[in-house]
Amino acid sequence: MTVRILVVEDEAIIAIDIADQLMVAGFQIVGPVPSVAKALRLISEEGCDAAVLDVNLRDETTEAVAFALRSRGTPFLFLSAISRDRLPSGFQDEVLLPKPVKPEILVAALSSIAE
Repeated sequence: MTVRILVVEDEAIIAIDIADQLMVAGFQIVGPVPSVAKALRLISEEGCDAAVLDVNLRDETTEAVAFALRSRGTPFLFLSAISRDRLPSGFQDEVLLPKPVKPEILVAALSSIAE
């Protein structure tokens, strides 16, 4: 079974790069999507096995997406240029990878949470 990864990233070039890295590693990509509304719609309509979330998307954060994933028991990690103390309240213990991240580190982190 292929693990389906939701990618939520508002910078198109970064989103495409992340998706490409994950596809090469054997994951199936859901998205990528640049907004909370689109991410929530995909979670509801298609679901996913795990997710990669940028914290800040233009003028919104992915906090609502993280809550939706958590309520479904779907693992996720944050991939962002922010520091841990800037994560949304209640999410400081989640995996936070810094941008840019080496593909092998991202793949290893996803593999460990999506087992």
